[in-house]
Amino acid sequence: MKKVFFIVSHLRAGGSEKVFWILSQYFDQSKFEVYLLVLDLTEAFYSPNLKGVKIIDLNSPRASTAIFKIIRQIKIEKPYAVFTTGGHINTLLAIVSLFVSIPKLIGRESNVMNIMNELGGFKEKFWDKFMRFTYNRFDIAICQSEEIKQSLSGHYHITNSKLRVIPNPILKTQIIKHTNSSQYKKIIIIARLAIEKGIIRFLHILNFLPPEYVVTIAGEGPMKARIIQLIHDLNLHERVKLVGIVREIPELIASHDLLALPSLTEGFPNVVLEALEVGVPVIAFEVGGINAMLKSGFNGYIIRQNDLNDFHYRIVKASNQNWDHQAIKADVENRFGVHKVVKQYEALIS
Repeated sequence: MKKVFFIVSHLRAGGSEKVFWILSQYFDQSKFEVYLLVLDLTEAFYSPNLKGVKIIDLNSPRASTAIFKIIRQIKIEKPYAVFTTGGHINTLLAIVSLFVSIPKLIGRESNVMNIMNELGGFKEKFWDKFMRFTYNRFDIAICQSEEIKQSLSGHYHITNSKLRVIPNPILKTQIIKHTNSSQYKKIIIIARLAIEKGIIRFLHILNFLPPEYVVTIAGEGPMKARIIQLIHDLNLHERVKLVGIVREIPELIASHDLLALPSLTEGFPNVVLEALEVGVPVIAFEVGGINAMLKSGFNGYIIRQNDLNDFHYRIVKASNQNWDHQAIKADVENRFGVHKVVKQYEALIS
């Protein structure tokens, strides 16, 4: 039986962390002995109690302090494969691989990094300097979308033979879109409150929509104060509700008519899959992975980046359109169901 390590920085709310949390549970336990190594298990949003999965808390809030702990665990357990995700964690494992043998080292990239670096600050530019070194140390690089593959291949010159495009998985739920009996058109945004998520420009779009259009914004992040200030400046406080981090995400999405994704960049936005899983259509700017998920007129609309007028138009159009919620749900389960995605991960090391 092959030992497999999944390594994440934490189990707080986050897309990359959620993907590995899901995958670790669904790997075939008759073939693989699965470990989930967490650098810092405090304030866990996702449950650390997973049947058949061995959880190892490295108790290292700073990635730099985890190097020798990871080396020690690899020497003790001797995993056949190590999966890692997230820029700084990937680089950390690339460094670890200099000191200990790992038969299969597989990194998952979650961002179109060259675009993130244009939008980000010092931290993003710092980690960017290690990208080529990182992926040259990996046996395989998993790209969530074709856009990420093109970025790693074209911008960072990572050889195509290392790159595999595997989408994120969706967990099935019995929840489906609620009937909206109110007078309001209810829009939901679930995102980290960060510059790349485009919430500022969405508020300007909302300002030109009729007053019956209201929005719920779920998430926390560094842009929160600026978002609150803009809501005040545009006099939108009766139309925008900030609810922070929410645990019952499917239920929250299902109580709305549309999910909006106004992001400037994404790798493969999990929240779009979560919306489609409960039959809620999505209005999104064109970002990484979105063309693989949305079919125009069937489960949402894709808008060219920066075309705020078309985003406004599509929200109105979608709000007054009859959607087949059951068909939307069935389609996303068929294409991105967890068992289908897990098989693609398992195939990398079988």
